[in-house]
Amino acid sequence: MRYIETLVLTLIVVLASSSAFPALPDLPFSSHPAQRRSLRASTAPKVEGINENSAERGLWKHIKVRWWLESEAPDAYVKKMLKLNGLDNAALKAHKNYKYYAYFARKSEDYLLNKWLRTDITTFDAWKNLKLDRITHRNQLNQVENTENFRVYSRYVKQFNANVASTLDAGYTPRAVMVARGSSDAEMTARTLIMAKAGIDDKVAKVLLGMTVPGHPTIPLRGNDLMKHVDYKFFTLFLEKKAKVTPGK
Repeated sequence: MRYIETLVLTLIVVLASSSAFPALPDLPFSSHPAQRRSLRASTAPKVEGINENSAERGLWKHIKVRWWLESEAPDAYVKKMLKLNGLDNAALKAHKNYKYYAYFARKSEDYLLNKWLRTDITTFDAWKNLKLDRITHRNQLNQVENTENFRVYSRYVKQFNANVASTLDAGYTPRAVMVARGSSDAEMTARTLIMAKAGIDDKVAKVLLGMTVPGHPTIPLRGNDLMKHVDYKFFTLFLEKKAKVTPGK
């Protein structure tokens, strides 16, 4: 057991060291967020001669899951290592190793969204990365709004919005581009509806929609200048939908 404890401490130090994991190049994304992990290490660390009891085996699996997260192992690889590949949904959830996979899947999504925030990925880039750009008009939203990828998109939009709002509250200028060039009607509408449902402050909504004084990205437009903005229709949609939201819902 003393050997295991020493090994655990060593691995934690290694995993915590940013220098242990060099930056990865951007890779294409698949249609599901949990499957967008690039394989930098084909195997988790292996140690021979360990006589593990059940507690040690559980601890060792947790260490391997953390290793897979840090090395951005793909979903299929993790399932194979946990002996979960080829199982249907019912068998997957009944397997003793499912809890480790569920943790990996949940945390890998957290890692992905955090990476997008740190690198100032626009909401439209997130939309495209999640393969939601197969639709372009608002009347097509019903084709994707109940999908897993749209759920991830919505989660990113909420985090993006919160990050911008907190930056503005602190008196700073957000680094991220608010509205990416070429953003589709479908993405802008989806984003606006998410903002309205969250009850975002009107001034913050204007900043998020790019409706600010030219050269002053934190000063919202008003009056005629606001109404003449090319995307003003999204702000009116925001106000309309926000007015129908019950506080606290």
